[in-house]
Amino acid sequence: MFVTAAPVHVGIRGMLDDLHREWPDMVVAIGESGTFTRWAMARGVVPTGAGEVLVARDEGMEQRWDRDGWILMERDEGPFAVFYQPAPIPSVDIQFNDDPYGRGFTFEPYGATMLTAGLFLVTVVTPDRDSPFTRQVLLRLQRALTSQADPGCR
Repeated sequence: MFVTAAPVHVGIRGMLDDLHREWPDMVVAIGESGTFTRWAMARGVVPTGAGEVLVARDEGMEQRWDRDGWILMERDEGPFAVFYQPAPIPSVDIQFNDDPYGRGFTFEPYGATMLTAGLFLVTVVTPDRDSPFTRQVLLRLQRALTSQADPGCR
């Protein structure tokens, strides 16, 4: 899960534009309709605010997803989904496991409270947790969201 102030719909569009170069026949279902269409036709309708985007490499992967469920398929790739919404509660307790100031000295984890006003929760669902495919999807989305962040916050 990511927590971000970046415009999530723009980040998702950027991430999927990038992936589309490798998956030229990529299909997506945006929203609750469940209807898959080619990315080039759907890219303009990624909703602001809250939404869901289901992604498959091509129609064949989408059909196998319906039949076989959440599995890695040929080339160790699989379908995935991105769900996002504004944070529904005003604050959440978190723990820093790494120095958030990046000072580079010995660090002991500590708790904090994150104020969530203006933040979005972004959840990515893949067929597995630790595959190279999953790591690549997460990295692509992280880069796309980071590229949309306020320059003063990078």
